[in-house]
Amino acid sequence: MVRCQRGIGEDTSVAIRAVGAIVYQLTESGELQILLIKKRGGMWTLPKGKIRRGENDRAALLRELAEETGLNGRVGELVSQATYTIIKRGRRRRKVVTYYLVYATGGHLQPGTREGIEQVRWMPVPRALQRIGRARIRAVLRAGLACLG
Repeated sequence: MVRCQRGIGEDTSVAIRAVGAIVYQLTESGELQILLIKKRGGMWTLPKGKIRRGENDRAALLRELAEETGLNGRVGELVSQATYTIIKRGRRRRKVVTYYLVYATGGHLQPGTREGIEQVRWMPVPRALQRIGRARIRAVLRAGLACLG
């Protein structure tokens, strides 16, 4: 039996482009910590957001990081790219998220409530891997950890 979803078809226009951050810091004792966010009703994940017209990846990443977490940082190397399909305005759209390492350099940690962020928290690596709700995002974090050595 074939099931059809009325009004949902593949949108062949340009993919939605976004950037994500594997934000990290070292504690005074040298422990590596990862920053996770949690949106209202959502799962723990990495900060990310859409690239605005005229922005490059770095500018978009730093803007999204500040809006969602109150932090700023130094953008490092590209880690991974995730491509998946979402439904936007009743149409299937391809979304491409490029993830970068970001070393936290300052700011005031606070959830970006205007962005729908409920919680932001530093976590040790094992706990961050346990808390992340999607396997795809855990894989991105593991790739970032490999880059950090």
